[in-house]
Amino acid sequence: MRHFIPLKGVANVVSFILLLSLSQLIYAESIDAKEFTTQAQEVRYRALIDEIRCPVCQGQSIGGSNAGLAKDLREQVRRMIIKDNNDDEIRQFMVDRYGDFVVFKPPINPATYFLWFAPPIFLALGLFFFIRSLSNKKKITENKALDTSKAEELLK
Repeated sequence: MRHFIPLKGVANVVSFILLLSLSQLIYAESIDAKEFTTQAQEVRYRALIDEIRCPVCQGQSIGGSNAGLAKDLREQVRRMIIKDNNDDEIRQFMVDRYGDFVVFKPPINPATYFLWFAPPIFLALGLFFFIRSLSNKKKITENKALDTSKAEELLK
């Protein structure tokens, strides 16, 4: 016995899939299409929004975040670029407002010493203890061999 889907059923399925795919367009957000006077300004804009961290999302740049604050910060960066502020002034504006956290590469200052110098210190300590444990293991192996030879001499 053959099973088939009636034509009316196929039309309903196709209509449902089409309606479902079109309904997703409501949730799609538009890409920020910002107008700049020069191509260099747009390049600077793209670079800056990728190196400034979103204060809301924490792991994303403002260029990759859809949070409302990220959109506002992108617009602020755009305005500052159009005003002809340089990149350092824009970064400093963001740091003054949101702290060193807002840039992916924070400056080296007393507040960020731990952030910059802790990883190499922990790496050096880890290597030191690793090498020390290897040398201790070698000494223990030598001592066991010496003890074994002394025990064999005593048994003779």
